[in-house]
Amino acid sequence: MQRGKLIIFEGGEGCGKGTHVKLFSNWLGQKEIKHFCTKEPGGNPAGEKIRKILLDKKENLDPLTELYLFCADRTEQYKQTEGKLEKGVWVVSDRSWPSTLAYQGTAGKVNRRLIEFLTKLTTKKIKPDLLYILDVDPKRGLEREVNPDRFADKGLPYHHKVRKGYLGIAEKYPEFSVIIPYIPNEIAQMQEHIRLIAKERLHI
Repeated sequence: MQRGKLIIFEGGEGCGKGTHVKLFSNWLGQKEIKHFCTKEPGGNPAGEKIRKILLDKKENLDPLTELYLFCADRTEQYKQTEGKLEKGVWVVSDRSWPSTLAYQGTAGKVNRRLIEFLTKLTTKKIKPDLLYILDVDPKRGLEREVNPDRFADKGLPYHHKVRKGYLGIAEKYPEFSVIIPYIPNEIAQMQEHIRLIAKERLHI
């Protein structure tokens, strides 16, 4: 049995990840590719509880606390992901470890070596076959947020650092990273770009 593929969608606030995950999932379905969609944090009962804590505006969490909560969620996520991939199922994830590097690392100033060590541990060293980074100007992205969560409320300077973190990830991992520029009111054009890359890289 051929191993499944892991595809991760990433980006700053208001970049449209959720929309593109759904559209991409629909496309995989049309191609009759068996797949499973998940999200971080969340995607399983324990993760949903962690998600509520992380996104709750009432919580004033240290970036290091955020890191450990995300890693707890990720441990459960990748236990599930590994099982799916081994069965030949493709996994499409709305966020994963690149978010931690960008948000808690670059923006939150948590030690990068610690993050990378915990990432290897929690992901079982499973690398994505494709990492889409939806690149939106932070100011525009924050303006698009309808129900801003605790992270969206961290302010524009913070999110400029998040964007810098993502661009650094794309530069460090060119073998699986692709930057998809955000185009206002052009979801179809962006999705076409996303699918074209998948055809080229994953031979769909």
